[in-house]
Amino acid sequence: MFAESTINRLVGHFETLLEAIVANPQQPVALLSLLTPQQRQQLLVEWNHTQVNYPHQLIHQLFEEQVQRTPDAIAVVFREQKLNYQELNEQANQLAYYLQSLGVTAEVMVGLCVERSLEMVVGLLGILKSGGVYVPLDPAYPQERIAYILSDSRLSVLLTQQKLVASLPKHQGRVVCLDTLGEEMSAGGELPPMSGVTPENLAYVIYTSGSTGKPKGVAIAHQGLSNLAKAQIKLFGVQMAVQDYRSQRNITSIQTLER
Repeated sequence: MFAESTINRLVGHFETLLEAIVANPQQPVALLSLLTPQQRQQLLVEWNHTQVNYPHQLIHQLFEEQVQRTPDAIAVVFREQKLNYQELNEQANQLAYYLQSLGVTAEVMVGLCVERSLEMVVGLLGILKSGGVYVPLDPAYPQERIAYILSDSRLSVLLTQQKLVASLPKHQGRVVCLDTLGEEMSAGGELPPMSGVTPENLAYVIYTSGSTGKPKGVAIAHQGLSNLAKAQIKLFGVQMAVQDYRSQRNITSIQTLER
């Protein structure tokens, strides 16, 4: 039932216990150790030495670093539509400037209620770049749930699509239709706006299902989200994808020249 190494470890624990009893017969059993000093050092110190220093970055700054590495790579695809990293970044910057003109700054809640689309990704990044707090709302949610989130989060602005406006419950936020902005988003795409947001500021608030009562907004700061992204980049080897893209781009360029 047990591996030989497991039995050897248990025998070692038993021997350590017996030695401690012989050395101090009056000691209560609860105070006797099963571990040798070396094992205690390994268990309590070596195996717990897991601290990792992550840079203090905002989550959208990690995205902007990727834009610098692979501006022409495809970043998002929806059906027949696609945006490369540079195009996505510029559109998100434009939206961020527009949101700031509406008064969006750090810790200001901004809802995003859109169907799956390119606008969804632009909207999410635009909110973060403006300094606002992203609050997701699925148009497929029951009306009662949408109304509760709109009220409880006290949204300043709600980003949506024109076809969804009529179905949204009444709320205090300003409605902005991403698919009809047009010229209002035509400037300021090259450089991201200054938001004054720090890693301790909120990045998004997502609401629980409410299965145990009323839904509760779970607030996540940039620092935690950035740390998670960094950890997953390392765990899943995302940097390899960047290298593969560069290699593939070089091969394509060579083939084009040969033709």
